[in-house]
Formats: sequence, C-alpha cells, structure tokens
Amino acid sequence: MRKSSVALGVAVFSVVVLSGCQSGGRTASEPEISSSPATKTVAGVVVPVLPLDAYGVSAEQREVLDQAVDELAEKCMKAKGYTWPARLKRLGVPRSANERRYGVTDPKAVSVYGYQLAPPVGVTPEQLAEEARQEKKRKALMTDALTEAYTGRGGKTTATSRTGGCRGEALKQLGLPQGGEALTAVDLARQQGWKRTEADSRAKAVNAKWSACMKKAGYTYADPHAAAGDPAWWTKGEGDSAARKKVKAREIATAVADVKCKRQVDYVTVWQSVETTYQNKIINANKQELEAVREMRRNALRKAAQVLR
Repeated sequence: MRKSSVALGVAVFSVVVLSGCQSGGRTASEPEISSSPATKTVAGVVVPVLPLDAYGVSAEQREVLDQAVDELAEKCMKAKGYTWPARLKRLGVPRSANERRYGVTDPKAVSVYGYQLAPPVGVTPEQLAEEARQEKKRKALMTDALTEAYTGRGGKTTATSRTGGCRGEALKQLGLPQGGEALTAVDLARQQGWKRTEADSRAKAVNAKWSACMKKAGYTYADPHAAAGDPAWWTKGEGDSAARKKVKAREIATAVADVKCKRQVDYVTVWQSVETTYQNKIINANKQELEAVREMRRNALRKAAQVLR
C-alpha cells in the first residue's frame, strides 16, 4: 500500500468519527450493549477480545515484523560501516495487550507484582535480572554516530524510533507507516471507541460501584485508573529500604482489592460490552479506511516472510 493511501485513510477517518462527537456530546438514548462479549485465554489468563483486534497484529505477527525489520536494518547498517547491537531474544510466553485493557485483572499476577507489569509467562526473576544487565550493556554500545545512522536522528534517541535512518528504511521496505503517519485509522478508531466508552453512563455507573467496593475495603479511588496511577507506586526509592517495602506491600494489597472489586461488580464485562458496541459502530462507519490498514499489514507480513526465508 502506498504511504499516501494510509495518510488519506487517517484523514477521512478523523472527520467521520469526530463529527458525531462534536454535536452536543452523548445522546439521551445510548445504544444497547452486548451481554456476552468475546474472550480468549492467553498465557493462562482470560482476556477480552474486541472487534478492532481483527485489524491489528498478534504478538506472534509482531515478532515476525520485528525480526524482518532487524534483518533489513542490519544490512543497511553494515552498508554504512556500522554494526547495530542486536535486540535481545524475547523470553517466555508474551501476554496479551488486552490483559490490562480495563486495569489489572489477574489475581495471581497482582499478588506478586501489584500494579507493575508482570513479566512474560515462564520467566524467572533471575532471568529478568540477567536480561536487564544485558540490555544495559547493549545500550552502552549505542554511540551517537551509531544511533544517528540507525534512527536518522542525532543524539541519544531510542532504538524504537520509527523515522529515518536504517530502521526507517526497513519499515519503508515492508510498507509500514513511519513518523507522523504511525497513527493509523485503527489507532484512531481505538481511541474514539475508548472515549465513547468512558463517556457512557453504564461505564460511569460501574466505576462508581467499583469505587464504593474499594472504599469498603479501605481504599479511596474514583476508578481503577486512579488506583493504578497512584504516584506512590511509581516513586523511585531504595528497593531494600523498609519504607519502600511498606509501600510495595500496600500497592499489592490495593491491587488485590482492585481485582476482587472488579469481579464483584462485573466491571470488565460491563466495560467490554460498552466498548464492543462503540467499536462495532465505528467499524461500520469506517470500513474502507480500516480495511486499508489491515491490507497494509497483511502485505507487510508477506514481505517479512520473504525477508526471513
């Protein structure tokens, strides 16, 4: 797919979706919602399935695309006289991106990690520590000149830059969007579906029920996002200090109560049902633009398979 086609799809989508949101807010009669939204089990955890997932890529497909980008970028770097430090091999079984769509939901994970991201399934603390050491060594090899050749930017930029340099050239060869066009019609659709869900009275009502449940358990938060985003959990400190351990214990206790309250008020089912309804409406109104993004990704996967032969 040509780059201009992707950009046009985003522009048209923005007009179609936003026009309905600028005409006085939510209507009095909200759409009926599905009572039995779809789910699947990923890495031992039941996760929601949303309509727009069909237009994205799976974790396995993302790995194929990443490997192809790495290989193409590596050839480009060698042609320039550089060797880019190879990306570390991913460990364990990747978790679904939807696992935390509505906040923490896995009681087993929160009992250990609280609101922090749990590692891929099957990865030990020792492996994580070793991975962190190896990644530190890898980053130490990224000189300014090396990084600029890879990303097309000067200075200490990140290895995940999507513009310019050998990485940008690799993305271009696969037909994937770069730079300002990295936000596709699918991304915009997800954003709009989420905004409409947040504004829906049923989502707000279950937020209030969850908040009341948490208050009974001794925690005061307006919604799960406020609980997960509590600055106390994200303040850096000495990992072995008594104060830090106390905060960590409180974080875990809060997250455990969070998951229990979600189950008690059927939080995930309500939010997923509402979001599913709005995503379906957005898909019906923007099929051409969304299909264009899906075809772009299909073509990229075909090209990636050829690169990795």
